[in-house]
Amino acid sequence: MAKKISKKQLLANRRNAKKSTGPKTKLGKLMVSKNAIQHGLDAEKHIVIGEKLEDLQNFINRLIDYLKPIDVQEELIVTKMIDVSIRLKRIPIIEAGIFNHEMLEYEGQEYKDKVADFIEDAREKGVVVSANSIIRKTGLAFARDCDQGSAILKLNTIEDRLLSKYFKLLEILKKMQKKRGSK
Repeated sequence: MAKKISKKQLLANRRNAKKSTGPKTKLGKLMVSKNAIQHGLDAEKHIVIGEKLEDLQNFINRLIDYLKPIDVQEELIVTKMIDVSIRLKRIPIIEAGIFNHEMLEYEGQEYKDKVADFIEDAREKGVVVSANSIIRKTGLAFARDCDQGSAILKLNTIEDRLLSKYFKLLEILKKMQKKRGSK
């Protein structure tokens, strides 16, 4: 049940509402013009453990500034483009995770004691694993992934689909903006 206010308070509220006319400067108008899309793209909905909310919000804001949606249809397209873009940004991280997992699994199974001793010695001596070892292990991880389910192939397929979707949406947005500009 809504709280009842006095007639005096109601009149005061109406007088105050008439004073509020919105932003007057170009910058102020530009800022509020993005309110609808920014509220629809609350970064907390897109965040994954380990990501920084501020970085993700900054990325979303930069895309909105670059794509410049001005009406509901353009906002819907840009919203989807941002969703796809966030997923695309995660693919290299996922791919690195797949490689790291496979390398650690291999080392854990084949060389558990040797690897533990090597890491211990390396830490004590300040030795860094050479790039050749990293390249060998990455290749090995790729081969293991191919044998066990091909997560990298699946990830690349997803990446291709996301890129295709993004550029189709961009093409639609550009056509809409061009049409708007010719009116």
